[in-house]
Amino acid sequence: MEIDSLGIFLGALIVGAQGLSIWFFYWIWKATRKSGGRGEAGPPVETLRNGEVKALATFAGLRGLPWVALASNSLNPVFRIESRQLVYRVIRGHRRAYADILEVDVRDARGTFNLIFSFRDTPLTFAANVGTAAHGAQALALLPTGVRLSARARSVLQALGASPGNGTAMR
Repeated sequence: MEIDSLGIFLGALIVGAQGLSIWFFYWIWKATRKSGGRGEAGPPVETLRNGEVKALATFAGLRGLPWVALASNSLNPVFRIESRQLVYRVIRGHRRAYADILEVDVRDARGTFNLIFSFRDTPLTFAANVGTAAHGAQALALLPTGVRLSARARSVLQALGASPGNGTAMR
């Protein structure tokens, strides 16, 4: 039996691909073990001047499809809770009065905690990834009391002891 150069090349290619796939699965296994629990309490939400909340990313989506984004901004997101309005930027800047907000919902997954704002006059939603449930509860507490929260959002506030409408924590 004769071994030609094409057989050697294909054999080396197969062994290399198997090695890369083993390394890839090991890397994923290590990353999932290192990340720990979801929604850990971290440092407080950074509230800068004018009520700006530190968002990791912002998204525009469709009501009823919370994990589908039509647009995103992770380079320069803006999420600000002002006294009379919500200010945010996904592709361009928006200002929405609190009376325009239909409901605020929350969704979480490994490493993310999203606040999802649904509006009365459009099927589009705004979502802000604030990182952890603690950050999300603190941001929700900055909203005025007239803003309607979903059951999930209310449970996040109750679980972390935040009081909606005044930006303080109940102790």
